[in-house]
Amino acid sequence: MAEISFRGVRAFYSTWGQGPPLILLHAGGSSGAQWTKTGDALADTHRLIAPDLISFGASEPWPEVGGLTHELQADLVADIIETESGVPLDIVGHSYGGSTAMRLALRRPELVRSLMLIEPNVSWLLKDANDPLYEDGTSIANTFIASVQAGRPEVGWKNFIDGRNGAGTWAHMSDASRGRFLAQSERVREAFISNLNHHINRAECGRIGVPVTVACGALTTPTDIRISELVRDAISHAHYEIIPQAGHMSPFTHPLEIARLVREHLARASASRIRRGHSTTD
Repeated sequence: MAEISFRGVRAFYSTWGQGPPLILLHAGGSSGAQWTKTGDALADTHRLIAPDLISFGASEPWPEVGGLTHELQADLVADIIETESGVPLDIVGHSYGGSTAMRLALRRPELVRSLMLIEPNVSWLLKDANDPLYEDGTSIANTFIASVQAGRPEVGWKNFIDGRNGAGTWAHMSDASRGRFLAQSERVREAFISNLNHHINRAECGRIGVPVTVACGALTTPTDIRISELVRDAISHAHYEIIPQAGHMSPFTHPLEIARLVREHLARASASRIRRGHSTTD
């Protein structure tokens, strides 16, 4: 893995494949390793760059308790882009990583060539739209934070894992698997806090000017479907894809389908640049 120093924090990222660079940003509670199968399916035509975001995977936690933000994650990704390429890159972001990708496109638009967003976790859009699902969209985060603070992280993990993957998922995991999750409890609490504090609104989304694809699993939660729809509607030029038979964790359960959608997204983005009079390598 490559290493980068970000404001005193050691962060790591994996690279593999050959061709134009493509950034892959993982979900909360995960790491860049979630993209292995999808990336392998793209590695014949692209050089994949999969960071472990701050507090995830091999990367160190943010030192200030409660201070982790998507702005910091976006700045980390910007530093990686400048280290690896120095030119705008295509970004794929899933869930937590989708939130970071959106913040990067707003914060450093000169570094983003296109966005593919797989159920981005931007629950504040529900509040911005006065949608009653906002409470559902934040309940998992609030339960997790409270459970860790009360010294009962297993309660938060069960609620989180079952909420994303179906009732009983946590109970059917091996002790070793549950132990790996529990070992991350403090870090993931910080990530949930960063989600709750990410106050992105529909007007900000509308300022994203690069080609965008929003993808949503057909079997995901009503809250994630609604957030994906709000992102799609706020970015008027966004292309929308429904992933059949997939839930929220589609990069894990449907990696080849995600790879196909990434290729189609990149082809649309390239055609859009040509129509606007730009080369496909700018």
